[in-house]
Amino acid sequence: MITIYIKQYDEPPIPVTARIQWLANGKIKPELYRTPDNSCYEIKHIYEVTPLALLKNQGEGLRFRIKAIAIETPEPNCVNSLASHELYLYLADSFFSGSNIVDSRYQHEYKEFVPVTLEISPNGTYKLICFEARGAMYAVQKTILVEPRGSIFAGGIGIWHKVEIVKFDLECSDLCEKDARMAGLYFEINKWWVRIKAS
Repeated sequence: MITIYIKQYDEPPIPVTARIQWLANGKIKPELYRTPDNSCYEIKHIYEVTPLALLKNQGEGLRFRIKAIAIETPEPNCVNSLASHELYLYLADSFFSGSNIVDSRYQHEYKEFVPVTLEISPNGTYKLICFEARGAMYAVQKTILVEPRGSIFAGGIGIWHKVEIVKFDLECSDLCEKDARMAGLYFEINKWWVRIKAS
């Protein structure tokens, strides 16, 4: 069953691999998607976001009405000739539609909500790409372990990702550390966070 797909009105759904940015406030911003023929489309504009739980027989998740343009195709000469088009991008899984009841009154000094970029395959599995914390950007080299876990220091619980990371240089978009190090990244209802030292 595909859960990540695009659809144009009455046409059948097309499974896609999507890259999204999951913002620190819990909102999701799709950036691009890749179709089965290996064409890549950049999302230029998001017109509206609709929770799928409000649509009859559609289950849970999110539907984005978007404007996209091809930036890469199997035939490179075709890219410039393709006009932008409007369609729907579906993230049809409850993973994307949680609602966090914890507000700023319950912030913890050891917890920082962070924006995370991930790539999602048509069946809903995902790969972490990078995240930003304490003003620095980190590339995720690999995910080593994923399990439910709580943090007594940061006052939270979620799906814990043990990841190997390398720091990015935001000025030149390059890796600025040769050696990778380990970090813990939590997903809690609809937000990502890391444990930090109190300032």
